[in-house]
Amino acid sequence: MRKLFKLAAGLTIAGVAGYIVLAEGVAVVSADAVVNARVAVVRAPIDGQLSLQPRAIGERVQRGQTLGTLTDVRADDARLFDLERVAGALDTDIGRIQAQISSMTASAATLRERTEAYRDGRIRQLKARIDEQQALLSSARAQSTESTAALKRAEELRINGVQSVAMLDKAQAAHEVNSLNIRAATARLDVLRTELEAASNGTFLGDSYNDTPYSSQRSQELDLRLGELSAELQERTQRLTKIREQIALERQRVAKLRDAFLTSPVDGLVWEAPLGNDEYARKGQDLLRLLDCSTVIVTASVAESDYNRLKVGDPAQFRLSGTNRVFSGQVLRLAGSGAATVYNNLAIAPGADHLKRFDVALAIPDLLKDAEAGCAVGRTGKVVFSGTPRDLLRTVGSWLGLA
Repeated sequence: MRKLFKLAAGLTIAGVAGYIVLAEGVAVVSADAVVNARVAVVRAPIDGQLSLQPRAIGERVQRGQTLGTLTDVRADDARLFDLERVAGALDTDIGRIQAQISSMTASAATLRERTEAYRDGRIRQLKARIDEQQALLSSARAQSTESTAALKRAEELRINGVQSVAMLDKAQAAHEVNSLNIRAATARLDVLRTELEAASNGTFLGDSYNDTPYSSQRSQELDLRLGELSAELQERTQRLTKIREQIALERQRVAKLRDAFLTSPVDGLVWEAPLGNDEYARKGQDLLRLLDCSTVIVTASVAESDYNRLKVGDPAQFRLSGTNRVFSGQVLRLAGSGAATVYNNLAIAPGADHLKRFDVALAIPDLLKDAEAGCAVGRTGKVVFSGTPRDLLRTVGSWLGLA
């Protein structure tokens, strides 16, 4: 029984050893493997003097964190200067127009006061002359009454032969003169009343002056000019408002050309700083290169025969050199031989030997979560691509000469 037990144990050990040998024979092992990640480049948005906050290579930065500033003291602000000059000229014109309006308003008020005083005086004068003319009309009517009575007596005396013809003619002439005086006084009174009514409405009638006094004419001229100045003031005020809006936009544009704030586009590490503090940078020039730790992958190379057995999605294991830590992953990309261009935006460029073999990229999710090795870009290791049972049987058959 002991012999049988030893025989069974030996066969078991031999089987396990044989399986391991066969598995290793069909497994694909990379020649080299490197932890890699995409590099985010911070470029100069403008020409200017660089002011960078001190950053050590490998220092961690956060997305949106301020890294420094660029200042261009020679930014083109000619347009802003022209707009400010136009705004200053408009502001001066507005002040001048406002002063003219204020002065003319005071002058017009004075002239209106003089016109009103003239109107009141003229009305009082006309009323006095009307009273005078009414008195003269009353006197003429009294004289007409007297002359009528005298003419009646003269006619009676002439009939009786007492009065001469000459005296009768004189009495008739006096009566006619008095009648004409009444008509003239009445007409003159009507004229004065017409002038009074016109003066009450602001129009002054007469033979020696215009329909309005000089102060009234001058006041009307000033009112017309005030209307023109008000229109000019409104037009210049609107233009100044538009110009100030343009100045605000132009200042924003100049500020963007004069000052630029540099921020981190990713959560990662400082990988490279081509320029230092106080250096002059040109627009589009690389200022900082940052590792994007969220894009960590593993790049490796394999032989052509092994490469042709792989496909995207195949499982794989990555072992960090110098440790016993193994991370599971899967094939992310098969780039083939001479895959130099796929490394243009990666931190670790491939060597000459790597490019002679066939490139494979792997996604290692657990590596991203690992606090110690998560962004250890540049660390090397080995990738093992597990063989399939079919590959194992094919290998066994090949060894036995059956395939």
